[in-house]
Amino acid sequence: MLKITGLELSKARFQIISILTHTGITTRESELIVQHPVRRRIASILMIVSYLAQATLITLLFDMIYRNGNNLFVVFIVLSGFLIFIIAVTRNKFILEKFESIAEKILIKRIKSIKGSRIDTILNLSPEFSVFEILIDEKSQICNKTLRETKLKENYIQVLKIDRGSEILDFPKADTQVLIGDRMIVYGKIESITKFITK
Repeated sequence: MLKITGLELSKARFQIISILTHTGITTRESELIVQHPVRRRIASILMIVSYLAQATLITLLFDMIYRNGNNLFVVFIVLSGFLIFIIAVTRNKFILEKFESIAEKILIKRIKSIKGSRIDTILNLSPEFSVFEILIDEKSQICNKTLRETKLKENYIQVLKIDRGSEILDFPKADTQVLIGDRMIVYGKIESITKFITK
């Protein structure tokens, strides 16, 4: 699911393991999740599910041992069967493809609904100038253009950072291309930025 949001698969896997095991590993990569609204929601849901699943499994395990204290072999068989079932499901390509397809459709709808708010104010520096976060979607007039071609500087807008999920570009160069899904941190005239976004 994190891969669908643009995060590199290896980084996504590492962060998911960190979330599910509650290891609390803090790396710069974790910022890619915290700073992205969709990824943050996925991580929040996984944290809750993980806690509930662990509590449920521990309760079931103790209940099974209590009820079948004299027959631990039955407990072992049930747990082994459950583990084999999980491994079989996660290794089945057909099931995984179906799950990925359903998850992708749900996520794309969620991302589109979040994209309804394409601009957020980060810091108001004065009545005229501010720092904004802008989400680039397919409707954006600067999508697939270089920063030079966008003529943002001529409109008093300076791009400070582009967050692509898999990489972060601080103070991007003029030949950097703006892509769908980019989150841009910009500083500039409020009037210019508002006009630029609402076009």
